[in-house]
Amino acid sequence: MTISVLMSVYRSEQPEYLDEALASVWTAQTLKPQQIILVEDGTLTDGLYAVIDKWSRELGDKLLILKNKQNLGLTKSLNLGLRHVTSDLVARMDSDDVSLPRRFEMQERYMQEHPDVSIVGGAMQEFNSKCSNLNVRHYPLTHDDVLHYIYKACPLAHPTVMMRMSMFREGGLRYDERFRTSQDIALWYDAICAGYKIGNLPEVTFRFRLADDMFKRRSRAKAWNEFRIYMNGVRRLYGLFSPKYIYPISRLMFRLMPVKLVKIVYSSSLRKNVLERK
Repeated sequence: MTISVLMSVYRSEQPEYLDEALASVWTAQTLKPQQIILVEDGTLTDGLYAVIDKWSRELGDKLLILKNKQNLGLTKSLNLGLRHVTSDLVARMDSDDVSLPRRFEMQERYMQEHPDVSIVGGAMQEFNSKCSNLNVRHYPLTHDDVLHYIYKACPLAHPTVMMRMSMFREGGLRYDERFRTSQDIALWYDAICAGYKIGNLPEVTFRFRLADDMFKRRSRAKAWNEFRIYMNGVRRLYGLFSPKYIYPISRLMFRLMPVKLVKIVYSSSLRKNVLERK
């Protein structure tokens, strides 16, 4: 099966991070993609344009660059990119993270061996400017596990996923443009409700860069937006009267706590114990 990579970059990104991200999905991969789509979400910096020019020379027609005249946000940028995918599978990638060398090889093999699964993610290693090995995040492996998890938290790390394009071409799915953030969670709920299955690899496939100010950037608006998605998703999957609503309500309360407290809980065993409880 053929693979396309879908990325979006905004002007706030560091050029060296974009360079490393592109190297990780091309130079380092044991199974290389047939297409890399990079959406420029608005005007970029000179440093970013220099990196893009370098990779344009390296990749030739394997790199498709799409340009938004102004910043439209990730949701609309991803939908734009999806319309230009020519492969059987599309792999998400963020412009500041790193895919491990066997990521595409492992995910493509999984899709071959699990024709009933339309979305596959993987475990990821978190890192930041101070430490190269922080927490490893694991996600539910089977579709049944996903159904026991999604009302508590996101069952996939968005930048780790590989998806079948048939889900978008024949199934009519797309990222919901009502949501500028948390668009991935909305898509997972839409996919499940449409009958598509989700899985994850147990292996670490990805290195996720934790920005030093990540917790400070979590806005209340994003928290409420996420809450709406979870509440609507629980209603669609489990009905109007379900005890599972307690999880999105608790999640909202957690998101609205002081930043220092959120950071402590995020890295603690308490969070893991709650998410793994059946």
